[in-house]
Amino acid sequence: MNLEPQRASEIRGVGGTARVLATLAIFTLAAIGILVVLEVIPRSAFADVAGKAAMIAGICVISVVAIGFLSRR
Repeated sequence: MNLEPQRASEIRGVGGTARVLATLAIFTLAAIGILVVLEVIPRSAFADVAGKAAMIAGICVISVVAIGFLSRR
């Protein structure tokens, strides 16, 4: 009888969570894009925030990749 925890189920759980978060991020970006196209959000206001949002997203991606590399032993 093997009483060791199975790591495959942990990996699947993390992968599922990442997929859900990625799906939410894609839907959010799509909604913002639609609002800009329909001019509910003015393009000038979006342009001011877009650069900062891209930098924040880049920092988050780099942080997640770094944590992923550090957590693999």
